[in-house]
Amino acid sequence: MKIVKKLAITTVMMVSILFISYEKVQAVESTNAMKEELEYYARNIDVNDITKEDILKVYDEISEQYSPETIADMLEENAKEIEEQGVSKEVIAAGANFIRETDTESIRKIIEDDIDIEEVKEKIEQGYTADQILSSMVEEAPMEKKIAIGTKLLLSNRMIKTVLTIITILFIYGTILRWVIYVKAGKHGFAAIIPLYRQIVMYQVCGLSPWLMLLWLVPIFGWIAMFIIAIRKRFCLAKEFGRGSLFGFGLLFLSPIFESILAFHPNIKKQKEA
Repeated sequence: MKIVKKLAITTVMMVSILFISYEKVQAVESTNAMKEELEYYARNIDVNDITKEDILKVYDEISEQYSPETIADMLEENAKEIEEQGVSKEVIAAGANFIRETDTESIRKIIEDDIDIEEVKEKIEQGYTADQILSSMVEEAPMEKKIAIGTKLLLSNRMIKTVLTIITILFIYGTILRWVIYVKAGKHGFAAIIPLYRQIVMYQVCGLSPWLMLLWLVPIFGWIAMFIIAIRKRFCLAKEFGRGSLFGFGLLFLSPIFESILAFHPNIKKQKEA
C-alpha cells in the first residue's frame, strides 16, 4: 500500500468514526476507557460544525493518554464495531499498523498541514464509504503532494528514524576517526570534514595516488577498478601504520573497530618514509 494512502487511512478512520458514531453507534457498556472516550467525543461533537481542530483535539487527548501500540490494539480489538460503521477490515488493519509505525507528532503534523478535512466531511455527507473516500483521496492528490506526504511519513517511521540515527552517529564517529588518523599521519585533521579533500588525503595517507579517483569517470571498467582499489586501500592503510594483512582484513570487514584501534592506540604510529 502506498505510503500516502496510509495517512489517508488514519485520517478517514478518525473522521468516519466520529461522524458515523454520532449517527449510528448505540450506547455500549464497556470497561475499555479509550473506547468510552471515543464514543464520548463522537456524541459531543456537532456533525455539522466539526472542524480539523476538533479532530486534532481528539487525536491529541487520546494520544497523550495512550501509546500508539495501545491505540492500535484498541482499533483491532473493536474491529467488528468499526466495521459496522462502514470501515473495512483491511482499512482497520492497515490503519492500526500505520499508527504503530509512525510517531504521534508526525501524524498530527501531516493531518494539520496536508489533509483537507472539509473534503472528507463532504464525501461522508454524500454517503461515501471510508474505502471510497480513501480511493478518491489517493487518486485526486497531485503527485507533488503525494511525494511531500510520503517523504514526511518515511522520515517519521520509527524504524527509519532509528536507522537514520545510527547512520548519523556512525558518520560522526567515522569523521572523528578520520580526523585523528590524519593527524597521526601528519596531515590536516580538518580534511576529514571536507567531502572531496578527505578522500584525496586518505589516498595520500595510504601511499596511493589521488589521481586514481579519476577512474570513477570511466564506466564499468573504472568502477570495477575502484572497487578493487577500495579493498587494496585498507591493506595499504594497515601497512602505512606498521600493521600486517590480518589488520587489513579487520579494516575491511570491521572498519569502525579497527579504525578506532588505529586512531587511539598509543603504540600505533605512522611509519616513517624509507
